[in-house]
Amino acid sequence: MRPGEAGAVGASPAATAAWLGHPDPGPALDYLYAVGRRGPVPCASPITVFERAWVLGILARAGVPLTFPGSLVAELRAAVGVSGAATGPGLPADADTTSVTLYALARLNRPLDVSRLDRYDTGRHFCTWPGEDGASVTTNAHVLDALGQHPAHPGVAATVDRVAGWLVERQEPDGRWGDRWHASAYYATYCVLLALADHAPGAAARAAVDRGVGWLLETQRADGSWGRWSGTAEETAYAVLALAGAGRPGDTRVAAALVRGRRRLSEWDGRADGPALWHDKDLYRPTLIVRAAVLAASWSADGTATPATTP
Repeated sequence: MRPGEAGAVGASPAATAAWLGHPDPGPALDYLYAVGRRGPVPCASPITVFERAWVLGILARAGVPLTFPGSLVAELRAAVGVSGAATGPGLPADADTTSVTLYALARLNRPLDVSRLDRYDTGRHFCTWPGEDGASVTTNAHVLDALGQHPAHPGVAATVDRVAGWLVERQEPDGRWGDRWHASAYYATYCVLLALADHAPGAAARAAVDRGVGWLLETQRADGSWGRWSGTAEETAYAVLALAGAGRPGDTRVAAALVRGRRRLSEWDGRADGPALWHDKDLYRPTLIVRAAVLAASWSADGTATPATTP
């Protein structure tokens, strides 16, 4: 294994430092100086595709007006190869990054062939990487989102039903979902609720959505926030987005919870960043993605969706 063009080995400062004993460090040393210039280094860097896909997907789904350079979307499209997209340079392609990228591109009217996900289909659910142990709820929710943008593609309807059924089976008795990629059930529940509400109209899926909405209503804190250990802006944003997208129209309980949640988000505006809740080799916080979720949840109180545009 050798550093890529950016100097990183597997998008990892730790792996790059371990490799650095080579007589010719090339760009690896420059990479380490760059990622370490502000102190402690991140567990992974750069994660450009991950950040761009999640940010664009979150904002587009919420209807936030977007104006973006054409080069950004062109680079995102170019990141999707025949095996899909990887989080960052030197990492293998995975179904999670691939599906969110495909979803974001479709929402921005720049779709790519969804068959790039075929290699991750196990016949029951989708794996994040071929041959992995276990399965990810949020990866499959994101796959459902991506497939749902291509309803006319051959075989998509049956696959959507299968994945939706798999997700329903993994709902906890209290109505939430949990996942290995995030410490908080609010993230997984948000991902699954929106995917099922948007792409799985069946009775079983709707019942699961109602149970998930009920769990969100029951766990809102007195100050209007949500959080596993204490209320956070990130988790509150996920709950607000989930209720806004999956709650039944006209439900007064949902409307009241949204008012309280958005009020709490406005009180947090500009304050401390919040805890690291995402799982990798250690806990981390993808700041741009969290900010996008908070922005989308706050904006969704204001108006109707506006199409994205390219200057």
